Amino acid sequence: MSRHYFKELRLQQFRGLLAVVRTASFSKAARELQLTRASVWQQVRALEAEFGCLLIEPAGKQIRVTPEGARLAGMAAPLVESFDSIKQAFRAAGAAAVLSIATTPGCLVYELRSAVERVRALFPEAKLTFHDRNSPAALAMLEAGEVDIAVAARFAEWPEKPALEYVPFAEHPFALVAPDGHPLLTLKTPALADLVRFPVLLPGVTTNCRPRLERLLREAGVWERLQIVLECSFPGSLLEYVDSGLGIALTPLAPVLLKQGGSKPLPGRRTRVRDLSGLLGKEPLFYVRRKGWVETPIATAFRESILRS
Repeated sequence: MSRHYFKELRLQQFRGLLAVVRTASFSKAARELQLTRASVWQQVRALEAEFGCLLIEPAGKQIRVTPEGARLAGMAAPLVESFDSIKQAFRAAGAAAVLSIATTPGCLVYELRSAVERVRALFPEAKLTFHDRNSPAALAMLEAGEVDIAVAARFAEWPEKPALEYVPFAEHPFALVAPDGHPLLTLKTPALADLVRFPVLLPGVTTNCRPRLERLLREAGVWERLQIVLECSFPGSLLEYVDSGLGIALTPLAPVLLKQGGSKPLPGRRTRVRDLSGLLGKEPLFYVRRKGWVETPIATAFRESILRS
């Protein structure tokens, strides 16, 4: 009996360590696990005694994860996730299929449509729940266990979360969005310096692409001279405001939009788009799940459809 209790206690200790590493706080970890702060502290200290090294150390009024703590958390995360997701996978095998996904509105409209249609054909009783978020927020929801999977973008400026597994499947080129007939649409070889002559709309500071875009514009000596009139998180909103005449926009776009609006206005709009990936590159998209997560049949079908398309 004591042996079984010890094994369960060890699992709880690893859960405590992972929560502290994720939240960078004993108090936040305790609230997340619905335990007392002292209990979580004891769990981590028990692991330190077991492994003979310091995992979490004080840093002023905060805490710091040691290299050993980060390494142990990375090794334990898939094991804890596998154990915790077994119950969900078991229930899903005998009940109506349920899948929750965090993703951007653009991915939901353009990249995921065929996957949704295929899953519905395979699982007529399936329930799909989408949470519209920008990419960093979508990955944060997944890491916290609030959704099953995420479909999101990630540049190197946003470091990989060690508890997550990233599978690349598509790219969104950076593009110029401008009113039909705008001078930048007719230039044979546009340059980033040409942007300073016009009011500009940009992705918001919390979006995945903003650090990359800002860095490239700074390196080109353009950033300080831009006339930024609006910032927002989703490309669809930028399209709306360009359509209203507020200015031009720089944002990653789905390839289908570049195809639709390259030579004529986008359907139902007065704006056109131009591929600027030669100047600004492309935004990579990923199918993301927690390491060790036991994939349910509906999630398998969803993943296979995304990667195939």
